[in-house]
Amino acid sequence: MTEIALKTAAVTSLLKYYPLPEALSVIAEAGYDGVELWGGLPHGYVDDFYEDGCLDAGVVAACRRLVEKSGLTPVAFLPEQCFYPVNYLIDTAPPFDGERLRTRSVAYFERGIEVAAALEFPLMVLTTPFWGWRQTRERFVFDADKVLDRVIDTVGRLTRCAERHGLVLVLEPLTDLETTSVETLDDLVAVLDGVGSPALAAMLDVGHVNVTARRLGIDAAGYFLDHVEKLGDRLRHVHVNDNAGDSDAHLLPGEGTFDFATACRALKAAGYSGYLSAEIMMFGPNPVPPNPAGVLARTLEHVRRTWHG
Repeated sequence: MTEIALKTAAVTSLLKYYPLPEALSVIAEAGYDGVELWGGLPHGYVDDFYEDGCLDAGVVAACRRLVEKSGLTPVAFLPEQCFYPVNYLIDTAPPFDGERLRTRSVAYFERGIEVAAALEFPLMVLTTPFWGWRQTRERFVFDADKVLDRVIDTVGRLTRCAERHGLVLVLEPLTDLETTSVETLDDLVAVLDGVGSPALAAMLDVGHVNVTARRLGIDAAGYFLDHVEKLGDRLRHVHVNDNAGDSDAHLLPGEGTFDFATACRALKAAGYSGYLSAEIMMFGPNPVPPNPAGVLARTLEHVRRTWHG
């Protein structure tokens, strides 16, 4: 059997305190092949690429030159969507207009698609938000309805936008601590099938799989294997990090309980040709200079050893 080539990348969010040129240099010097550009200030917040409502060609070109100079392959654009105020599933949200908040959120992702395409990143990461509230006469009630029909409608709209820009969206399941919608393998497949476009594919975060498997009371390595087998060639991107199954801690591989050896064997057996992209916790001491360099080096060493082991 032909050995599947390992391709590695790192998300720049770990280096959130670094200016983008230095962040790219640290990732390249650590030995990674590609970069996943975090769409947060100061690395690439979506609206910082616009001037008076139009894409700023000069800023886009300057960013492209920085990536090219680093020698890193552009892998994916990850517009920040967990911490910044965007939520395309928000419903009634007094005293504010829920429809206006949803419309603004969708527009943010449409600009993100335009930015990703202009920067010549082939993929853009998309997740589903956390909501699940409904208003009664007395107060709000939380019932965590997955509203997958609304997800399919919105993601379908964004996918059509991606098609026009020659871009592929990769939908990432989160954990129940971060989303009320696409969390499980069944949720993910339902949205992929519901949209039914080659411009919408899947991505996996191994840490998220670990947390969700524990919540479901099943084996995490087996659950990851189920994802790989069921998704087939619709699996286009993988995030690498670790946890103990109780929270989305984004630890270094080997610091938690996830079985990376089994996961790597499953990916290689399936002929996975995408990147393994390190997404390590961007809080705590990790992002403080000069810590990210060592964090990235240790992560890459673990990934290489496990992949080839």
